[in-house]
Amino acid sequence: MMNNLDEDNKFFKDRGFGKSLGLDGKICFIVVDVIKGFTNTAHPLGADLSNQINKINTFLNFCKNEKIPTIFTRIAYENADLTDKGIWFHKMQGLETLIENTTNVELDERLDCQQGDSILTKKYASAFFGTDLATRLTTNNIDTVIISGTTTSGCVRATVVDAIQSGFRPIVLDDSCGDRSIKSHEQSLFDMKQKYADILSTEDCMNSISKTKKGSLEHGI
Repeated sequence: MMNNLDEDNKFFKDRGFGKSLGLDGKICFIVVDVIKGFTNTAHPLGADLSNQINKINTFLNFCKNEKIPTIFTRIAYENADLTDKGIWFHKMQGLETLIENTTNVELDERLDCQQGDSILTKKYASAFFGTDLATRLTTNNIDTVIISGTTTSGCVRATVVDAIQSGFRPIVLDDSCGDRSIKSHEQSLFDMKQKYADILSTEDCMNSISKTKKGSLEHGI
């Protein structure tokens, strides 16, 4: 007898969902919003992402060895009256903690982010919305974006949807993404797998890249 997950998987598979996008062309690694305001559990937007940060660092080390470029994103608001946060604040009051020049908008110090790495500042969920991310990627002929970070159901998912809508292949590292709710995390991964992205573990993604390296896959910004 199938459980609900088995039934859902069969339902979507029978209707042609969940096809593989694959790793193709030039790739870039995007680390979404692993900032102190999201990784400190004492803060309203915080969650424990210790395991995810370890996985991200494993992939960052792999990227450095393979010369795969990385872009880190963060959310930060510049205006003291928070007028640059739009109406999103009315849904998530915790955004008031993400003020420029405060520690909350800094990348978590446990991340292996080195001097010279690209850091992109955004104000909304998607790393594409209101930023020059698409321009950075297309200028450097990027085809595939590998995405990790937080939260799976929020900024990661929004970035994934905008990535595929913008013509990039999204690959999500499931064990390198985190959320405040495990149910939200799992459901979002399932939904993205069916509609918007390939879902791989960090190890499987590294193995896939290594196997494909001798073929057509390239890296580059």
